[in-house]
Amino acid sequence: MPPVVTSGQAKEEHRLPFAPPSTVKARNLLDDFVRAASLSHRCQQEATIVLGELVSNALDHGSPMPGDCFTVEFSRTPEGLTLCVTDGGSHAAPRVRVVNAGPYAARGRGLAMVQALCAEWKVDQETGTRVMATLSC
Repeated sequence: MPPVVTSGQAKEEHRLPFAPPSTVKARNLLDDFVRAASLSHRCQQEATIVLGELVSNALDHGSPMPGDCFTVEFSRTPEGLTLCVTDGGSHAAPRVRVVNAGPYAARGRGLAMVQALCAEWKVDQETGTRVMATLSC
């Protein structure tokens, strides 16, 4: 899907296959968007971490939308950079959990990192699961 510019705000939306290789594709699309928006290297790094976590959570805990896909959206607003990942939904809402595992545990820190890096994040489960995260950059 080509980039869309509305009212001075850049926005892109992409439908990707509901499969692990889409994580790399989503990160590459985000990298292009951040570069085109002339955002800082730090913003690019933090956004890549956040998007990777949101996509991984969608693939691990969600279900595909019709067409066996999910969507990623990037938008540049006066508040910062907003990332959205939407899947077909799951039985439980995404939430930050306390991790009692050791420092080398492979899983469980994703949304805690999203919360730490973002000015705001929220979940909408009206139609599927849509997780929105805004970085101040």
